[in-house]
Amino acid sequence: MEWVQQHIGNILIAMVIAWLLWKRLIAPKLSGVKSISAADYHDFRNEEHTLLDVRSAAEWESGHPTEALHIELGTLSQRMHELSKDKPLVVICASGNRSAMAATKLANAGFAPVYNFSGGMGSWKGAGLPIKQGR
Repeated sequence: MEWVQQHIGNILIAMVIAWLLWKRLIAPKLSGVKSISAADYHDFRNEEHTLLDVRSAAEWESGHPTEALHIELGTLSQRMHELSKDKPLVVICASGNRSAMAATKLANAGFAPVYNFSGGMGSWKGAGLPIKQGR
């Protein structure tokens, strides 16, 4: 018990890191979520699919993929019925963290295939993919 009290800070840090690794790397792979890079998306974007942006409304309005559907991560469970299970889903956010969580949730709900867009909007912009401002 004394050891735990002396190392509680390190234990908490280790727990947070483990949780982040689980959410970002392990859970998506276990659920069947695939990763797609901006380079791979250049070829993939001509195939029929749904591009889903799960960022906040303010982030969406500051610039989003032109063909994306916007459903914030916090409302995904209530709005999942708006998505088709008949075509692939590509999920994007700012960095890839929220989209990994959303993609995992979608895969667990029976959507397939589901892709997490690696690097989020930073990668999207860096690849020169089309962006629309506002709604």
